[in-house]
Amino acid sequence: MKLNSWAMTGLLVMAALSPATQAAELIQNGGFESHGADVYDITGWQVAEQGFFGGVLAQTGTSTEATANATVGAYQGSYYGILDNYGYASNALFQTFSTGAVSSATLSFQMFVNNQNSTTNIDAAGLDYSVDATDNPNQHVRVDILKAGADPFSIDSADVVQSLYIGGANGVLTANNYVNYSFDLSSSLAAGGSYILRFATVANQNSLQLGVDNISLNAVSSVPEADSVAMLLAGLGLMAGVVRRRRS
Repeated sequence: MKLNSWAMTGLLVMAALSPATQAAELIQNGGFESHGADVYDITGWQVAEQGFFGGVLAQTGTSTEATANATVGAYQGSYYGILDNYGYASNALFQTFSTGAVSSATLSFQMFVNNQNSTTNIDAAGLDYSVDATDNPNQHVRVDILKAGADPFSIDSADVVQSLYIGGANGVLTANNYVNYSFDLSSSLAAGGSYILRFATVANQNSLQLGVDNISLNAVSSVPEADSVAMLLAGLGLMAGVVRRRRS
């Protein structure tokens, strides 16, 4: 069976518009293994610390460096990220990432939360440790996607693209095991752009630790292949030539 020029061009257009799936990992050093030593300057990540006592670092072992509280250690490998608050402090571990338009995006990580206070307290002040500790107890953690450029402690709706976790200890008060988390970010990242992945803690009652490991953000984009686009342009040129000949 022979195809006329219109049918051939139609096939070329369909081929060019068929997307090529491309997957990309958007998070750097999600396993915290880049250093081979306990470090406060973590490759790929930024840190913000406010208050009186605590710290954010990539560490090994099962005892936090700032408060000497027990943890379960790394989820895999030797190192994990730890946000360690003694009280009257806020800490944030965050990373800015960029992506083009995506058809799907999935964030996954393992996280534990240890809370040496007997209760979890989520105050309207968000990540502000300085609110009155008697009338406004504030002892919890957050995980969010923020717009690029947002303050690392912001909870403003204009800055928060998607909230993923707001709460406290995932079990007993201390030395909790990791919990597996997975979130569909397809809608939030659909248009592409620059964003921030933030892990944050606030405490004005007692010590609090957030441990995280094995962080991955896998995004799948759909883009036309370069050779398919070339086929489309060639097909359109062929069709235009045929039309001109028929008119003459």
